[in-house]
Amino acid sequence: MKSYKYIIAALFVVAISVGIFISCEKESINENTLTSNSNKIQKEQQGVTYTMNEYREINGKCFHVTGKYLVWEDDNDNKHISSGGLIYTEVDCATMLALIAVPLEFAFEPEPEVEFNCEADYIEPDNYNFTVISGGETLTIEELNLFFQDALVTIYYEIN
Repeated sequence: MKSYKYIIAALFVVAISVGIFISCEKESINENTLTSNSNKIQKEQQGVTYTMNEYREINGKCFHVTGKYLVWEDDNDNKHISSGGLIYTEVDCATMLALIAVPLEFAFEPEPEVEFNCEADYIEPDNYNFTVISGGETLTIEELNLFFQDALVTIYYEIN
C-alpha cells in the first residue's frame, strides 16, 4: 500500500514536469515566431527629420502648421518625404489665435511604386498615401486635397 502511494506521487511529479516542459517549449516557439514576424516589418527609413512651425493662408483662411517630416534618399539618390503627422490649426488672421478646437492632422508616405524624378512627382498628392488622423470629418475631399497639396509644395521647396 505504501509503495502505491510512492508510485502515484512519482507519476504525479512526472506529469507536472512534463506539463511544465511542454508549456516552456511552446513559449519559446511563440517567441521565435514573433521574432521572425518582426523581421518582416518594413524598417523605418533613415534620413533627416525637419520640424515645421509656421503660419500660412489656404483658400482665404489662416492656419498654424506644425509637425515633423522625414526626408531620405533611396539607392538611386532620389529624395523621398513622409510625415507621421502634420497639424493644421485654423487661426484668426489678425490675432493668430486658434479658432477651432480640433485641428486637422494627417500623415503621409510615398506610394512604393512611384519613382520621384521631378518637381511634379513630388507635389502630386496621388503619389502619396494620406491618412487623416483627426479633424477631417467635416472637410470635403477637395478641401482635404488643398491641405495635402499645400504640405507637399511647402516641403518640396524647403528641401530643394
